[in-house]
Amino acid sequence: MSATKTQYSDAARTMWETTNDDYEKFRPSHDKAGVRVLLEHLGLLDDVNQRNGTPPTDDVTPSLDNVAPRTYDLLEVGAGTGKCTRVIKDLLGENARIVALDPVAGMIQQLKDKVPGVDVLVGFCESIPLPDNSVKAVISSQSFHFYANEAALREIHRVLIPGGKFGINFTADDEDSPLVHGVLDLIRKYKYPECPDHFVNPLLDTSWKDCFDAAPLFTPLQEHIFPWENQQTLPDAESVVKLFMTYSPIAREPDIRKECAERMFELLTTDPAIKQVNGIPMDIPRMSALYWCTKK
Repeated sequence: MSATKTQYSDAARTMWETTNDDYEKFRPSHDKAGVRVLLEHLGLLDDVNQRNGTPPTDDVTPSLDNVAPRTYDLLEVGAGTGKCTRVIKDLLGENARIVALDPVAGMIQQLKDKVPGVDVLVGFCESIPLPDNSVKAVISSQSFHFYANEAALREIHRVLIPGGKFGINFTADDEDSPLVHGVLDLIRKYKYPECPDHFVNPLLDTSWKDCFDAAPLFTPLQEHIFPWENQQTLPDAESVVKLFMTYSPIAREPDIRKECAERMFELLTTDPAIKQVNGIPMDIPRMSALYWCTKK
């Protein structure tokens, strides 16, 4: 693994360890309508529903040392604390065979605690600890920017069954909003040096797609981008700061983070186009940016 990739992983780990409570409190769940659309494109909703309530026969939970030779309905890579996993599990039901992978052990443990019935693995997408042809579909939820490289795509291709599908779900902050645009512009000034621009907004910088051209293992990406059905609102500027300070692009040094948070609060309380008026909750508009393709 390259030094840069290690830095990306360290950034995610440090972000979560530094903002754990705020991450869980202020980071929203994924938009259910968007997740449903992606699952439909991956053929998972029909596939699971056709079982008519038949439970899975193999309940072995895999680890890095012991991976059960079973076919999963879904592998979620870069699953984090399970913000999207919870929505997926709710949509697919108890009988869906789901396994989640993340390199940050603390985050995946939190997922295991909050989403029972999902198998978990600690590891990187560049070396997925699952057998060949063992997964019907793979989803990356708000994490593909961390491993948008040829090695990860080859691993996803390897574990997918023939004709299996890969889906990407980005929660993209809508920069048509003056609040969102102002805050993200500030984050761009305080991101750590190696952080690519697409970490901040994958819709404005789509260089994360380049790896699909470098490794033509899948059919061309299809996409569907639309606003969240239920947008997040926060009660005040302090809450908005706590939300955005959980974003992994922000530099890790405490003094830089402190300065970023202070400038963000100043922006949110002084800019006429952004600041709260008469105690009305502050909107954080987002888009579901969905992409999917099929294993060649």
